Amino acid sequence: MMSRPSGAAVLQVHRRQAAKAVCLVAGLVVTATLAQAEDMAAMISQYRREHGLSAVKTDPQLTEIAERQAKAMAAAGIMDHSVAGSFASRIAAAHTGRAAENIAAGTKTWAETFRAWQTSPGHNANLLQAQADSIGIAVARNDKTQYKTFWALVIADKSPKTHEHKRPAKGGASGENPISGVKNFVCKYFC
Repeated sequence: MMSRPSGAAVLQVHRRQAAKAVCLVAGLVVTATLAQAEDMAAMISQYRREHGLSAVKTDPQLTEIAERQAKAMAAAGIMDHSVAGSFASRIAAAHTGRAAENIAAGTKTWAETFRAWQTSPGHNANLLQAQADSIGIAVARNDKTQYKTFWALVIADKSPKTHEHKRPAKGGASGENPISGVKNFVCKYFC
């Protein structure tokens, strides 16, 4: 005579099946997200090549920084470069050369976001950084906020050469055009 499984045994089997389903869905989401990031990198690379610049590749460390920023904006419901901490503090551990961040909120698709950045002088300058070779891209949603969708892109020079910090010339001037210096400062924190 066969005994029927107890309620606890049946519940345990259902929990294992549910856990497998969750893992499968999470795996598909991660795979789709990685594929989407590669598509985004390909679009940025094509745009850069059209302007005589090198392609970029996705970088896990920069992606993590972008994800942190996008998720923090979504959680707070605001578009702000410093919501997850200053960009300088967030990028420091990545050991990059020049780095920049583009953010957006309220655009529904990657194509719409990318077009908006291309038509904004500060954001476009970040996309077309001459030495950039790596990017991280992320999107986060919070349907309870005004914007719903929040985007973050980190673009940087992560080539293996040593990244030396420029020292100011004598007298405190950096040798940079003062107007470019102001533009870079403003775009770094407000674009």
